Amino acid sequence: MSICPQFLSSTSIRVRRVLTTSALVLGAATATSSASAQVTDADLDRPPTTQLRTADGVPTRLARQSPVLIAYIENDYFGGTDQNYTNGFKLSWLSADLSEWDRSGWQQTFIEALPFINKAGTQKNIGVGFGQHIYTPEDISRPNPDPLDRPYAGWAYFEFSFLAKTDRVADNITVQLGMVGPHSYADDIQTFYHELIDDELPMGWDYQIGDELGVNLAWERKWRFYARTVTAADRWGFRSNPFSTKADQDRARWGFDAIPHIGAVVGNVKTYANAGLTVRAGYNLPSDFGVALMRPAGLAASPVDDLDPRVRGAGWSFFAFGGVDGRAVARDIFLDGNTFKDSRSVDKKNFVADFTYGFGIVRNSFQLTFTRVVRTKEYETQVGSNSDFGSVTTSWTF
Repeated sequence: MSICPQFLSSTSIRVRRVLTTSALVLGAATATSSASAQVTDADLDRPPTTQLRTADGVPTRLARQSPVLIAYIENDYFGGTDQNYTNGFKLSWLSADLSEWDRSGWQQTFIEALPFINKAGTQKNIGVGFGQHIYTPEDISRPNPDPLDRPYAGWAYFEFSFLAKTDRVADNITVQLGMVGPHSYADDIQTFYHELIDDELPMGWDYQIGDELGVNLAWERKWRFYARTVTAADRWGFRSNPFSTKADQDRARWGFDAIPHIGAVVGNVKTYANAGLTVRAGYNLPSDFGVALMRPAGLAASPVDDLDPRVRGAGWSFFAFGGVDGRAVARDIFLDGNTFKDSRSVDKKNFVADFTYGFGIVRNSFQLTFTRVVRTKEYETQVGSNSDFGSVTTSWTF
């Protein structure tokens, strides 16, 4: 969904607004989070235990006790357009560590039957969320859209996730259940918003993809390599070295990591296999697997150990990142059309890639990230070589 033309001057203005918002939000968080728990020297020096330490001996007690609430907003406003994937939002919650899932009866039996997520010694979390995606053709002014343009479509869904992780690898299995079509209420949301901002109204929603119950089953695995190679002063002996300076300790907090991933989705909404890589660098780097877009089974940015600044009260953290995700696509209902009846459709591309870059800021238990996404052509008759959108993610670890 686009904003009025006078607000579309440049990407730099948009990013500046995001930075201003982040400063206000994170500044306010300082006061509200002042009572958060701290990791003490005694915690770091205590001999390893089998349950509350990583393989490297880093405590995990506070990270295990910390659920996360996450809000996602994705919009092509940041790309200066109003077409293709035009808007998405999701609100999700991830539980604290459940050890052995802590379910009973058929629920426990069901979870224990799932692959990948029942390895001994992993932190285990359950997540729930609700989201909506909106797709429009490139020309929204036509009451009868061009049949060679992508169809109008909406997707509203609930998702249920089962996550198992260590500090080095994480597996996520997600089930999405929802509705594609008029009862996703995507047309109502977009029309209301454009009326609110006095923008051009989308005229062709009468030709959207029809109602269809949607189901996706998704899995994704992430690894975290080279993590914290130059972080955490105590890990480098500065705390016990009487000759170390504050500059030495600050320098030791700079770090980087590489986070490759693979995954697959099977369903009548989406069916694809994907693989990619994200690289991050910054100060006080969070101990997690990065921030994903709103793709199925994208991992939530939840702490894995007590060196994470969101649980150890380490003040500010900031980092930059870049990444790529490639997909081999077998089905995309938003391009292929309805599964069991005729609808508008276009010829999709079988290979699509997202190139991403952005920044993140952490203040105590709050994190804000901005991601710019450049997506390659998704269908044969798409005008231009790519589509652009931005993603803003905020999370609260409590």
